[in-house]
Amino acid sequence: MTDIERLHETIQQLSYENAQLSRFKKINRLMLEGLDAILCSENHDEVFARLFDVISNILPCDQILIAQHDVQQSTVVPVCRRHDKGESGPLRFCDLTNFFDHTVNLSNVNLVPDWQSQIGKWLPEAKSVLIHPINTAQAEYIWLISECQIGAFSKQYEEVFVSFSAFVANTLSQFEKRSLMSEKEALLAERARIERSMIHQEKMAALGQLAAGVAHELNNPLGFINSNLSSLHDYVSRIEQFARQASSATSALESQFKSADLDYILTDTVDLVDESLDGMRRATDIIQNLKAFSHPDDKTTKSLDFLAVIRQALTIVRTQAKNIVDIYFDTDLESATVNANANQLAQVIINIVTNAIQAVNQGSGQINIAVTEDSAHIECRIKDNGTGIDEKVQASIFDPFFTTKAVGLGTGLGLSISRAIIEQYSGELLLESTGPTGTCFLIRLPLINEA
Repeated sequence: MTDIERLHETIQQLSYENAQLSRFKKINRLMLEGLDAILCSENHDEVFARLFDVISNILPCDQILIAQHDVQQSTVVPVCRRHDKGESGPLRFCDLTNFFDHTVNLSNVNLVPDWQSQIGKWLPEAKSVLIHPINTAQAEYIWLISECQIGAFSKQYEEVFVSFSAFVANTLSQFEKRSLMSEKEALLAERARIERSMIHQEKMAALGQLAAGVAHELNNPLGFINSNLSSLHDYVSRIEQFARQASSATSALESQFKSADLDYILTDTVDLVDESLDGMRRATDIIQNLKAFSHPDDKTTKSLDFLAVIRQALTIVRTQAKNIVDIYFDTDLESATVNANANQLAQVIINIVTNAIQAVNQGSGQINIAVTEDSAHIECRIKDNGTGIDEKVQASIFDPFFTTKAVGLGTGLGLSISRAIIEQYSGELLLESTGPTGTCFLIRLPLINEA
């Protein structure tokens, strides 16, 4: 071999190695930027759009299109494209197996029979087309890269693109697995939430049955005890009157009256009966609350003005609030029509305002009630300037029988019954905010737009 022949061989070898280096450089750059594109994307459409940018920057082309094989329908449908040219209707897969089963590099599509009636609809301006199928863990895709020039894609271009496509297929499979894992975790979390909700509902149902049974069993004995105490109150009053008159008849009886301390006994007996009657009234209220909790009554509902209900409720609670708290009611609305029962809504307002009265400091307490509306709901906010609700108990305030009040000052049913009433009318009762400057409850009810 002469020196010239050796030189030509060396040049050819260097040219080949340079071409290989260029090919590897492009592949590495594609893989690096492609991986970044996939990892930065949240869904397949975003993945494909980013990959299109990567390919266009490294492998020049006019248009990139990705179609998906719908196995059940036996069709191929474009799912993402870089440009809007061309149609996006489905094609029958059986008509395209020659194109989509393997890598196809078409130098001139005008020489391909039936091209215009098939894939040509997707790529109307294409002259050269490179087609390559990629399969991921969940789907079958087909890449189509086109140029408006004949013979645009060299063998090296094809090799680089095929290598990159294999990398994309593998990475997309990992992406899909990651998405599946996220969906699985979300579904498991939702399942756990639903199970907790069902357990809570079962507990509430059992508690409601228990409350109904207790209320029924206690109602009758409390009724006759209350009747007997009322009669005893009348009898004691008569006995006291007679004893005082009789003791003043003679000095001996008066002396005996005093020595037996009957004045104190008679007075205290009346007080004891009064206190017992007050206790009976409290017990009766608890029974009524238990009955309301076990089955919120379904009294007749009608369209009514929520603002009038609030004003009516405030006339009741203002007697309790006198010298303790100032109550302000503010709204720009002339009326707010809802479909509900007036007595039940008034009970909700009274319950929440009563809690607010007990939460503020005497003499400096303030309660603000504001009513607003949007296109679909009426919103009533009841805010006090008390010390707020402890974060540890906020999640429990709507639970039946939960109370932060001292023994004898609350039954723990007010908020739970109030929420049950509001939800009965497709509304919401929420603790909107609480803190050192006060607490705000939100009542939201569907608004009825009067024609």
